[in-house]
Amino acid sequence: MIYTRAFSVPVWASAALGGFATLIFGVITLADALKVLAMVWDSTFVLVGLIIIAMALEKMGFFDTLASKIILSCARYSDGYRINTLKFFAIMMVFGLFVATFLANDGAILVLTPLMFAIFSKTNQEFNSPLVAFLIFFGFLSDFGSNGLIISNLTNIITAKLFNISFGEYFGSMILAQCFAFIAACVIFWAILIRKLPKVLKFHLPSRQMGKFDFIITFGLLISLPFGSAIFGAMGLPISGFILIVAVIAIMMQKSGKFELFSKAPFGVVIFSIGLFVMVYGVGMAGILEFLRLNIHTLVNLDRFTSMLGIAVGSSIGSALINNLPMVMLGDLALRDFGADVGLVYSHLLGCNIGSKLTPIGSLATLLWLVSLKSRGVNIKLLDYFKLSFIFSFGVLIAAVCGLWIGEKLDI
Repeated sequence: MIYTRAFSVPVWASAALGGFATLIFGVITLADALKVLAMVWDSTFVLVGLIIIAMALEKMGFFDTLASKIILSCARYSDGYRINTLKFFAIMMVFGLFVATFLANDGAILVLTPLMFAIFSKTNQEFNSPLVAFLIFFGFLSDFGSNGLIISNLTNIITAKLFNISFGEYFGSMILAQCFAFIAACVIFWAILIRKLPKVLKFHLPSRQMGKFDFIITFGLLISLPFGSAIFGAMGLPISGFILIVAVIAIMMQKSGKFELFSKAPFGVVIFSIGLFVMVYGVGMAGILEFLRLNIHTLVNLDRFTSMLGIAVGSSIGSALINNLPMVMLGDLALRDFGADVGLVYSHLLGCNIGSKLTPIGSLATLLWLVSLKSRGVNIKLLDYFKLSFIFSFGVLIAAVCGLWIGEKLDI
């Protein structure tokens, strides 16, 4: 139902119906549902806050202003602003990794998608156009680049909380895996998409611009997100608390339509997330967790690299089929009950974060991305998506697991 949207049923309603059914038929108890709620409420409100922030920034013209500054700083003027494609790609891939790391995968999608439309405002929207090529690049990089910090992905937050992994411990263990994933993603995207573009790209400055003071304040709010989240986490406070404070500030900065913006806040995401988690927890109680534990037992008896890759691939497939948020919870519970070491937990996370891109329903970031593209008139055919996702996802996943394995060998 989530994928087909039969009878135009809202996405949140499908998940809520499934969660409610598990309670009605006694698959789980109310106590189990409350336990799930305790696990996921913080990460869910982080997503809601990020969406509100992105909506507020777009309404204020932040992305148009940022696009102008990027164009002016790296392009030369000659009948329009022009820049070498390779140079632009290099700048954008570093910028994209920064955004995905510090604003999380969902935040990255919500920032980078309108930014690309602002930068390529005068270009066509065909599949082989520069606009669509960079939209696809950032659509995938948002998840591929979300492994470096705990706050980079909701799956990371959930897993770190369950296994009591500190901010520094997580970063030290995953940094090499993230570097390998980033390099592999850039090489694969260049080979398949970017190198086919014209050698020189042409831009026009967006007409809408923010004042200098408003831009600095708004940019400061974005920069504050990772640091404020880290401080709240270190103090034992909900990370969503800081994100929602920033969201309220962004709403109050609007010169008009403050209530309208608040009324458009995606609180349906909360119902979707909780309903989906409750439903999947019920599935786990019905025997899936035991199935996962048996497979983990089989994999840990193999050599170290194969076991790590096997866990990652299995988590990828699960995430692609049922979404990475419920899959990360099921995998976390199975790994915890089995007593798996932290290396396998990180492999599981890599599979959930990277492999979720195998299908359009694999992550909330992908769903947000495709909805955003469709609302702006860009439609990516399902067959084209699958062709790209298979190559990109498995290529990047193998590289990331190699980085994790090497880091473990070198005790990084």
